[in-house]
Amino acid sequence: MHGLMSYRRFGRARSLRSDRTSVRARSLHSDRAEWTFGRYVATEPWLELGHYLATERSTCLVAA
Repeated sequence: MHGLMSYRRFGRARSLRSDRTSVRARSLHSDRAEWTFGRYVATEPWLELGHYLATERSTCLVAA
C-alpha cells in the first residue's frame, strides 16, 4: 500500500510540474505583442526596428 501511495504522489507531482510549464509557455506567448497583416504577423521587436518579420499566421488560438 505504501508503494502505491508514493506512486500516486509522484504522478501528481509530475502533473503539477507539467501544468506550470504549460502556464509559463502561455504567459510567454501572451506577453509578446503581435499585429496581424493578412497572413503575416509582425512581432513588436521587429516593429521597433522598422522591419516586419513575415511568418504565416497560426491557426491555433491560446486563451489568456
